[in-house]
Amino acid sequence: MTPTGWTVLGFLSFQPRNGYQLRQAVQRSVGHYWGVSYGQLYPQLKLLAENGFIAPAEPEGDGGRQTVWRLTETGAEALAGWLATPAEPAQRRDEGLVKLLFSDHAGPAVMRRLIEERRVEARARRTRAEETIPGAHWPEGAEKSTETAMAAWLVRAHTVAMADAELAWCDQAEATIAEHFDGQDG
Repeated sequence: MTPTGWTVLGFLSFQPRNGYQLRQAVQRSVGHYWGVSYGQLYPQLKLLAENGFIAPAEPEGDGGRQTVWRLTETGAEALAGWLATPAEPAQRRDEGLVKLLFSDHAGPAVMRRLIEERRVEARARRTRAEETIPGAHWPEGAEKSTETAMAAWLVRAHTVAMADAELAWCDQAEATIAEHFDGQDG
């Protein structure tokens, strides 16, 4: 199972959906830190169906409409098992940090530019998180409050806190560069 497969099972645990609806739910709720492209989604749906984790919610042959998928009992059991196991350590690939690592060769102006790029991205990430409605992946009409969507609110708060930490680091990094280079621009 891939992380995308587990994500699909998680979204189907709330309600049956077709591929388009799944992708929309991802974009509305976790898209700022977990992307799922159509190129990943449809092969995963096929694999999940072949393994008995999902099944069509409606009989097929409905005139070409997309298949609406539902979580099977086997899929629900697999999802519960996955939720009970420790998460794999996060592996982050960050080209900006790699560039910053080598920017001593380019001077403080390049360092400042790289830090400003991080600041812009962190602000955008924070804004996207603030605009995210926790529970947006839930069925239409479901109440979406801290009592009913606690985990979604916690994920949102984590994303905001991480963006705030990144912004604070940018301030600290700029101050360190200014102190070290004493106003040089080269």
